Amino acid sequence: MNKTLLSACALCVGATTAQAGGLDRSGQGINLIFEEGTVVQLRLGYTDPSVSGTMPSLTTGQPVDSGNVANSFFTPHFGYKTALTEKLDFAIMYDQPFGADIAYAANYPLSINTGGGTDVLRATADTDAVTALLRYKLNGGFSAIGGLRVQRVSANVSVPIVGSYEIDTNDTTDLGYVIGVAWEKPEIAARVALTYNSKITHDVSQIETITTPAGRGSTTTTSEVVTPQSVNLDFQTGVAPKTLLFGSVRWVDWPQLVYAPPVYTAATGGLNLVDYESATFTYSLGLGYQFSEEFSGAVTLGYESSQGDIVSNLGPTDGFWSIGLGGTYSLEKAKISGGVRYTDIGDATADGAGGVRANFTGNSAWSVGFQITYALN
Repeated sequence: MNKTLLSACALCVGATTAQAGGLDRSGQGINLIFEEGTVVQLRLGYTDPSVSGTMPSLTTGQPVDSGNVANSFFTPHFGYKTALTEKLDFAIMYDQPFGADIAYAANYPLSINTGGGTDVLRATADTDAVTALLRYKLNGGFSAIGGLRVQRVSANVSVPIVGSYEIDTNDTTDLGYVIGVAWEKPEIAARVALTYNSKITHDVSQIETITTPAGRGSTTTTSEVVTPQSVNLDFQTGVAPKTLLFGSVRWVDWPQLVYAPPVYTAATGGLNLVDYESATFTYSLGLGYQFSEEFSGAVTLGYESSQGDIVSNLGPTDGFWSIGLGGTYSLEKAKISGGVRYTDIGDATADGAGGVRANFTGNSAWSVGFQITYALN
């Protein structure tokens, strides 16, 4: 089946995978390792979310609007793949698998400073990852996949309601791994790939600043932060001439991610700054069609079920559904793809203070993506 069609489908589920408002940004896909020959690939996604809610005032009980708390963000991806031998392929990829950029209005109840500060409730978290993969082709269309991932994390958070609390971490880099298996039948463009991404444990050094009855001060502390393990199942098959069915299932073990800086935990009577109750399953299913030798298009649907958990104000979303469109135009050595996706973000109830909850409803996001894959041989 024409590689242009495969690229259009990959763009639909690749260049616009970021889950707006959530931490999962890249989806940690490995489709590059299945490209033929030697190629370089550049992909850039952009997401513009609209996430807002209300929380009762801690003094009057009247609802206070949060403002649009989720800032827009880019999701870059760079990769290089080559065949080392007839049976052994190598790929190296850069992405930003997890991230957050949240900021609330100054009058939001949790933005009210109780320790003389001037900041608002907000959080930024960044990760950068470089993944090196090997794929060894076995008999019968099977192959084994394995590699290492180097990942950097950093974060900066402000929680004014807790003594004008602020935390700023140093950059920390640690190592994880990827393992997987795949099966292919090129005659019908069939492929099934199952990959496991290990958790990566970071020992983070940070500066915590807070106001107490003794005054305002800063303390250098350490915490353990785990970016969670995950499993990706990707599949595709030709179902009719020039037509490809494709999809994926992604499981992420979010309860592994617990961030409990000691000063914050002590000030709040044992609360974690970040934690999750439930793992998530994210599903996508799409259909691609080859309109000509040069151009193919695809449509995809995405879904992540609501967990019904009380979420953090630093990530006030719970599930989503989405629809995306993608297209690819093939030149002699380059495949140029573009895609757009609309996401309806699930309603969520967020924790607050003194038993007061915040409600986030009617939220959405638009994402666009661009990808170019260039053959070097």
